[in-house]
Amino acid sequence: DGSRETENRLLLYAMTRPAALLLMAVGSSALRFVLSSFAAALLLPVVCVAALLKLTLHWRAGLPRTRIWVAVYDGEDVCGCAAFDPKPGGRPGSPALELHRLAVCRWHRRSGIATFLLAAFEERARKGGHRQATLRIDPVNRAAIALFEKHGYKPSLGGGGGGGGARLCSSISLEYVKDL
Repeated sequence: DGSRETENRLLLYAMTRPAALLLMAVGSSALRFVLSSFAAALLLPVVCVAALLKLTLHWRAGLPRTRIWVAVYDGEDVCGCAAFDPKPGGRPGSPALELHRLAVCRWHRRSGIATFLLAAFEERARKGGHRQATLRIDPVNRAAIALFEKHGYKPSLGGGGGGGGARLCSSISLEYVKDL
């Protein structure tokens, strides 16, 4: 939670995504017309994006927001993550903790990483005094539904609008609940 090494790893991961690389390339191309130095035109977008991401991480660190865990393989390969926080409308110590995202890199699937992250999430919920763990999932994600049902999660009958519910600006999702 908040270690410098994890922060730098997350920054590097975010900056090497195709969308970020495209934006930095466009910025570099635009700067090439303005600056006389090719090296400065290449480095300036990278430095600006890194600074913006660092400031965003530090600004969000003081907020009571989503917690993120990152699973790392062999000391450098990000292979999975989990994001969670108290259920909307709730607060720390409230009855439910909600898992927002559980993702495992395709090369590391079926190796127990999702099970490990799910167990860590449930342990965190118990230690935080939460009595339930909840999550929302896309109904077409059969592999994830099977994983959650295998670990005791059941579809919620009152979950956000008629046995599944949907969130504004998102696809329809099913809510699953597990009593801890």
